[in-house]
Amino acid sequence: MSAPGFPLTPLARPLSADDRDALRASLQGLLLWQRELRKWPEFPAAPDATPIISLYSKSGLCGCAGVSDGPPAERVFRAFVQALGDGRFGGLGPEARAELRCQLSYARNVTPLGLAQARAALEVSRHGLAVASSGRPITLLPDVAGDNGLDAEGMLETLERKAGTPRAKWPEGGLYLFETEGVIARQSPAPELAPDPIEAAAEWLARRVDADGQVTFGVNPRTGESHQLSPMFHGRVAILVRALCSQKNGRGAALRARRFLSGELTRALAGQRVEQFPEEPSVIAGTLALAALCGIEMSDALHAYARRAETRAVPWHAAQVVAALGKHAPSELWQACQRQLDSEPWAPWTAIAAKARGDGPTLERAAAALIAAVPEHGPHVGGVGPGTVPELARTAATVEALAALDSPEARAACQRARRFLLEHQLHGERCAKAADPLLVHGAFPQTPVHDFLQIDVTGHALLALSA
Repeated sequence: MSAPGFPLTPLARPLSADDRDALRASLQGLLLWQRELRKWPEFPAAPDATPIISLYSKSGLCGCAGVSDGPPAERVFRAFVQALGDGRFGGLGPEARAELRCQLSYARNVTPLGLAQARAALEVSRHGLAVASSGRPITLLPDVAGDNGLDAEGMLETLERKAGTPRAKWPEGGLYLFETEGVIARQSPAPELAPDPIEAAAEWLARRVDADGQVTFGVNPRTGESHQLSPMFHGRVAILVRALCSQKNGRGAALRARRFLSGELTRALAGQRVEQFPEEPSVIAGTLALAALCGIEMSDALHAYARRAETRAVPWHAAQVVAALGKHAPSELWQACQRQLDSEPWAPWTAIAAKARGDGPTLERAAAALIAAVPEHGPHVGGVGPGTVPELARTAATVEALAALDSPEARAACQRARRFLLEHQLHGERCAKAADPLLVHGAFPQTPVHDFLQIDVTGHALLALSA
């Protein structure tokens, strides 16, 4: 049942597998029809709810419409046609029509929301917003946050602009949270994709490694553009290698990438110019430590950098060095990491380093802060972040650091964090915005609303899920 005044008719029950198959087949018929305007597809029964059609091309969202009037199946047809003619996105040319894909969404789990609680209750990427303002319904789908990189306040500001009314003038009791359920349709069948999340993540990482072992750092999931440049590129390659080495599948890619990385580091340490190799001593130290942790022999160089004052000055990288050297790390380097806990208690590498050194008190102290950073309540349960949009890499690093502990509190925190990671992994229906689902399937975005894909984020997530 809908909350009184909610402007959409929500689903009365979840979609069944048969519902999804029938809707997807009919949407594929509509996608083929819009290219040639020949065969109008037959449409089977549809849920008695308000369908919202979102159309995507390589440029991103290119049309969106919802229809509440008429018989249920007819609403889907009309919403699709209205989305095709959505003038806000500049129209569709032949190229966009040829690779157009469609997302059909229905509202569910509608919750009335007081304005004072809106920012605290809204979980971006999960919740949409709706308000009945000036007698006309205004809605924002959950996807709006990801399409525009919005946090909770950004969603509320966007709803204000769309309504043309300041939120202070919204009717009392007229604001709603809702979730969505639906299906994705493409003009050509999607490739067969690994259903297991760990296997899918490993396959995505392995596809970033070419035959010579060179690694692609990142992918824009919307355009398909690959990116090679990255700060601390070689350290991030080491994270990919360590993650793939933890899996049965992907070992070949891991070995190729490790040979490539070893050669790059050997040349850089010999004084040769290596593209993207860092210049700051602390970053070099962190890079060498990550390389050592993925199985590359770095002892002499790592000991040399471990004694440098520049490494002690950056406890994040200092802790990486201690994690690699364990009890052989200089005591003054470890003391710098311990002192930093006073001002920056969230320190996963310090926890990992404490375990490597056998320092129980420091491990217990660091672990307490890590456990406290994994929220038990509110939006984004389990997501560790510095602000209102948690970062997946921070969450994964927290799990990596806590996984070695056997306390009930650590196990519960890891369980919450892993659930958060899996909720945001790109697979199946979450690949709607990608022209090629194989390009994104299995990867983890930076945050729930920033969907650029990096090898280190997915690498850390894979390690966290496998720990």
